[in-house]
Amino acid sequence: MRTRASLRLSDLFTHTTKEFAQGEASRNARLLTRAGYISQLMAGVHSFLPLGLRVLDRIETIMREEMDGIGAQEILMPALQPKEIWARSGRWEKVDVLFKLTGGGDREFALGATHEEVVTQLVSGFIRSYRDLPVAVYQVQTKFRDEPRPKAGLLRAREFRMKDMYSFHANQASLNEFYEKAIGAYRNILRRCGLASHTILTFASGGIFSTYSHEFQTLTPFGEDIIYRLPGSEAANQQGAH
Repeated sequence: MRTRASLRLSDLFTHTTKEFAQGEASRNARLLTRAGYISQLMAGVHSFLPLGLRVLDRIETIMREEMDGIGAQEILMPALQPKEIWARSGRWEKVDVLFKLTGGGDREFALGATHEEVVTQLVSGFIRSYRDLPVAVYQVQTKFRDEPRPKAGLLRAREFRMKDMYSFHANQASLNEFYEKAIGAYRNILRRCGLASHTILTFASGGIFSTYSHEFQTLTPFGEDIIYRLPGSEAANQQGAH
């Protein structure tokens, strides 16, 4: 966690307010805005104010400690990415929330919505044989997604912080072993953040790379998903169940 000088509430340049941005439908964003933790610049884009940044630092510190604990190494990859690597994976046209822009010489770029393409190229430049595996890397970075109707405050924004981890293995057994370690690390993160008691591991739609995936989903009356669960069985969210 970044070292920050002690700060008295009376010294804050911000203050609590009864107002929030017009059109802000999310309860989390309304409360955080009124308490002086964040400020909305536009729909789906927020500034973290001194109090909010301190909370964010604490959460990121917990994540780093748990990722380091399972042997993952922290890196920081570029947010600006060339079209070529996205075209190579076939996702330039498939990812509908990708921010695309044109730079000098009419070269096309994307703002990082995710980093599978970047990390694969990066790690492949250092792995010479199976003896160099397994490798796990992670980052805490700002992501950009062109959500058409951002309406979940900090949870579904156009610009947001994400901790993402990627691992590389010589065989399935190694992957399975690390996968279980990662699940344990995420459970620790949720416990340390006070969310473990009402968060469950669900079977969900996998998106671009796979048919299905696992997700940790926190139960809340303000959620938008539906979770199905029979006693003694794995939970599935609405998309995964179909």
